[in-house]
Parts: sequence; structure tokens; C-alpha cells
Amino acid sequence: MVVGLGCSDAGPAQDQQTETETGEQTGDETGDETGDETGDEDARPGACETPLAAIELADARLRLVSGGELRDALDRRVVMRGLNTGNRNKTAPFVPFPITASISPEDFSLAADAYFGRMRDWGMDTARMPFSWAALEPVRDVWDEQYLDRYELMVDAAWAAGLRVIVDFHQDIWSENYCGDGFPTWAVADPGAPWHECPDQQWGFKYFTNDDVRGAFDRFFANEDQLVDEFHDMWIKVAERLADHPGVVALEIVNEPGWGTADDVQQWKLDVLTPFHEGIIAVLNELAPDLLIAYNDVAIDAVGVMPNAYPRPEGERLIYAPHLYGEFVAPSKKLGEAAAFGRSADVHVLLGEFGFQPSNLAGPAWVGEIADAVDAERISATMWEYSINEQLWNYENFSMIDAAGNEQVMLESWVRPWLRAVGGSEPQFQWDAEAGTGSASWVSDGELTELVMPRRRFGAAGPSVVEITGDGACFTLDMDRGELRVAAPAGTAVSLSFDL
Repeated sequence: MVVGLGCSDAGPAQDQQTETETGEQTGDETGDETGDETGDEDARPGACETPLAAIELADARLRLVSGGELRDALDRRVVMRGLNTGNRNKTAPFVPFPITASISPEDFSLAADAYFGRMRDWGMDTARMPFSWAALEPVRDVWDEQYLDRYELMVDAAWAAGLRVIVDFHQDIWSENYCGDGFPTWAVADPGAPWHECPDQQWGFKYFTNDDVRGAFDRFFANEDQLVDEFHDMWIKVAERLADHPGVVALEIVNEPGWGTADDVQQWKLDVLTPFHEGIIAVLNELAPDLLIAYNDVAIDAVGVMPNAYPRPEGERLIYAPHLYGEFVAPSKKLGEAAAFGRSADVHVLLGEFGFQPSNLAGPAWVGEIADAVDAERISATMWEYSINEQLWNYENFSMIDAAGNEQVMLESWVRPWLRAVGGSEPQFQWDAEAGTGSASWVSDGELTELVMPRRRFGAAGPSVVEITGDGACFTLDMDRGELRVAAPAGTAVSLSFDL
């Protein structure tokens, strides 16, 4: 069976779009659910005689199965794709968009709705959202409930926009006392004044060169002053608030930990970092029995994914979440190694961070290579970053938009179609950004398959041509949601192609 869809003139006008800033849908009021408003049998929502209804899952939860695959409530093969909510989270007031000191919860929610609503148009379904221990517990054993309330309101807004949330305890070079972020000042042995302007964007070298930063990690992993115990208490506080939230999919233990003064970093991973991870994984497995738990590698490995140098910790429902920076790193090789590790260790792989700044002319092509590798390996990925930075953190300019809300060049390279949820086996997907053509294939098990067609890329009209093969296969194109849904009888080999 071959079905073609010409969309350039058949789609609903822009003023018929009904997606709100929160991402809520009112499809019953549009022609996208019935196709009746256009009066054209070949017009959207698609080629199925009865349009395929959108799937609304009760929560963001995903199951980890053998080989590191993620499955949703319908047992579909799922990968996640999205953005980090970025640098603006690192400093007061620790949210990714500007707010006034006296903002009400209602106005905060409206701002969060607008912020996360953009991500759906960009074709994202996941937000890796840093939270700050320094913000949550500014004084030892004193919790800032307002900060936690605001963080939960952001999770509310993200889930309303159809975004899963990875709760990420984020730190860089320990704390703001060293121009970093994350750990509270009371966990610093000899704190100086906070600052965020490391010269020449070289703050990462402090993992190697700064004795205070290195000593802070030594103290922590040795549990001096019961800092690891306090870390567990912090995560218990967060899990008690967020583990039952329908929008949360995963908890990420700690971003890019430092190795202190250890000379042999690889041996230190075995002797120190792995037991540390296993201790908190056991706590979180018990507190959040249906959430995934992500563990991160040391900061040095962000310049080249090194999964074979890091064994799998003991624990359930694990995500290995490496980072990758620098266009000198070949993405296909490194991500292929990471994916192979995930399959052998029964962990899912999430490329938690990667990105570039506008001055990097090689950046767009490099991100394109990353996206191609992510598609080929069927792993998840969240690019760094999306926040509204009225002042750059340590002079870094990675955000998809600038302080005025204008898109930056980084966004274009990451907004592309992708194969999100597969009702079947043997999934494959390719996107040729230069030609503007894509293709996908799988063997159906009878459940719906979803491809993301970002409105930022395709506009309200969607792809100009969609062709599908497979006995009994058909599709519904729903550009209110930026989604192409495909149904086919179980056992059918489905192939699909589309043009920009």
C-alpha cells in the first residue's frame, strides 16, 4: 500500500492553531481531528479513513528492559530528546527565565507555561532540569520551600507542555565560591565570596589546577563533616516532593563530579565513585521505585565519552548519562561506543549534554553528526541549553535564544524530525537535513508509532509529501502536536518517507 499526502495547500491556516502556551491541546475544535473543516478527503489529518487519535499517557514513566531499551505504558520502544534548562538555573533565583523577587505563584506558572511551551514547537519531549542544592538548603538543615515550590511548578508546566522531566542535581567546580555552582556554601571548608565570571571560559580547568576545588571533592567523597549523609538527606527531600509527580521520568544523581586529588582517575572511579553511586542509587530505588536513575561520569570525560572505562554500578533502572563537547571528538564513534556499552550493561544511554556557542562555525555540522548518531543508535539526548540569560554565566553563550528571546544559530541544528515511540521492532530513522528528506522503517506490533515533525521546522502545513508502504498501514498528520502517527497490523513491515 502506498499513500501520498500533499500538504502545501491543504493544511489549516495559522489562525486555526489552538495549541496554548502551556502546550494543552484543543483538537476537538479544529479540523485536525476530523479533517471535516477543509472539505477535502485528501487533506489532513491524514490518510487513515478514521483519523488516529493522539495518545495521552497518564504519566512520563518509562520502563527499562534488557539491552537498555526504554518502553512506555504501551510497551513501545521510546527514546527521549530535548534540552537542558541551562545556565540561568545556576544562580539566584535559580530558574531558567527572569522573574521578579515578589512574583506570585500564579504569575510564575504563567511564565513557566510560556517558557516550556516553546519547546514543544521545537519538537522536544524532554527537559533535563538542573536543580541547585545551594538554593534548596542555603543553611544547613534549613530548606527553602519556596525554591522547591517553584521547581515543582516548573515540572507542572513542563508536563502540561508534553515534556518529561529529568531532575538533575547540577554542580560545576563545586560551588559559586569558586565561580561554579551547585553545592551550598556551608559545604565549603573555607568559603570566599561567590562569583560567576571565570576568565576566558576556562572554569573547567579548576578540576585540575585549583587546590580548593580538588580538596572540596576529597572532603565530600570521604564523607567529612557527614557531607555524603547530608547529600542523601537532600535527595530524600527532593524525592519526597517529586517522585510521585506524573511529569518526572528520572532523577540524575550529580552532574560531572570531580575526582579531587586522585592521580589515577580511572582507578578512583572504581574505588570511590562507583560505591558512592551505588549508595545513593539504593536510596533512590527505594524512594522512587518507578523512576529511572541517571549516573554521570567525571567532568574530564565530557570531552570524550569513555563508557568502557567506567563500570556499571549496582542498581535498578539505570541511565548512563555521559556528555560530549568539542568538535574534535568524532560523534559517531564515541556515541557508538556508548550505545554498545548500554546494550551490554542493560542501561539506557542519555547524551545528557552537548552544545556549542555562536562563534563556533563548525558547531552546526557537529551537532548534525551527533543527531545522526543518536538516530542511528536509538539513544536519548538533551542539548545544552535553553534559558533566558540576562547575564552570561562565566561568559558562556550556549542558549537556544538570547536575552531578548531571539533564536540563536544553535537551535537550527537541533530542531529536526525524529522517531520518538515505535509500536514494533527493528526501528530505523534517517533525516537528510540538506535535502530536507526523511525516512523510517519498523515491523509493527499493532501499537501506534509516533514521529515528531517540529512546527519550528515544518510550519503549520507539515511535510509536503508523506509516503507509506505496508499492507494496512496508514497515518495521521497532526501539526497541532507536531506529530505523525502511524498504525499498521501486527507483523507488517512499514516504510515511510517524507519531504520538507
